[in-house]
Amino acid sequence: MRIGIDVKEKDIDFILSILSSHHEISIDEILLQMLKKNISSSDILFILLEILTQNGYVTGSKGILKVVRPMDKRESDKIKRNLIKSLSRSKKVFVTPLEVGKFFQCPRRVWLEKVVVSTQKKEEKGKVWDGEALHFAINQFVKNLEKEEISAAVQTAVESALEKYAGKTELSKEKLTEFLNKFYEFVKEEEINVVFTEKMLESFSEGLIGTPDIIGIKKDGKIVPIDIKLGHLGKRLKKEHLLQIVGESILTEKFFRKQVEVAYLIYFESNSLVKIILRQEMKRAFLRYKINLVKTLKSNCIPTISRLPNFKRRVCPGCHVKHVCENIEMLKRCMS
Repeated sequence: MRIGIDVKEKDIDFILSILSSHHEISIDEILLQMLKKNISSSDILFILLEILTQNGYVTGSKGILKVVRPMDKRESDKIKRNLIKSLSRSKKVFVTPLEVGKFFQCPRRVWLEKVVVSTQKKEEKGKVWDGEALHFAINQFVKNLEKEEISAAVQTAVESALEKYAGKTELSKEKLTEFLNKFYEFVKEEEINVVFTEKMLESFSEGLIGTPDIIGIKKDGKIVPIDIKLGHLGKRLKKEHLLQIVGESILTEKFFRKQVEVAYLIYFESNSLVKIILRQEMKRAFLRYKINLVKTLKSNCIPTISRLPNFKRRVCPGCHVKHVCENIEMLKRCMS
């Protein structure tokens, strides 16, 4: 959760430098360069382009921008100051797709984590650390692909993850190696040419911020968000997982200004792959939960505990603020 829009001066400078160094450039190319530089919101670009177009500096048609006349430093500094001042007034609440998924599971859990900021208790060894080690290995693997052969990239990523989380993770070298090799096969089969890992995205309009595990760009230009889960895929897809990947798809759409048609969930322990065909009703359902989450975070009331069937077995064991919640329930019983 975050309140307000955080615009960095260097991000605006970077966009202006791209425009000043080209007579003609595609918006897609600017967006790729922005993502590589970890500029999280394309809203900055499009607000800036609107200002520059109104002032006669650029024109655009069919995704191609043309720089009509150069901008001097005094004018660019003025535009930058006004843009930062305007956006900094926002008091909008930003939440993540993961928080929306957690809200579906248990409203009180998110409230305790993000509003009360309760102390979170993590186990010293086990699943939580396994998940972190898995995601670290994937992150390292994607980065190593640019510099090493596949086998070397896999080996380096696995060794780095197991060394970083030594004594905490129970993942085996063999299973982690097998997973990364299969992930690479999947990337090739789907004709994904460009892979970004753990890039933060945010949408000013939707009040969303998040970091998809993988953003893939296919040979045909289609954008594919991919989320990696440590656990098993059960008989039915968990709704909290679906909500999270739908939210990340919305973020990806908003950044690239292209419709995202398909997303994937990959489950490590069951070696399973789920292809999600995204529909508008899924996105509307996600946004309804997101609106209710923001209302809950702004409320002065302690939210209810989970109402899911068997929540004590399904939700509570993995909750890091369970001890605080139990104290609240005990106090309520004492007062009744």
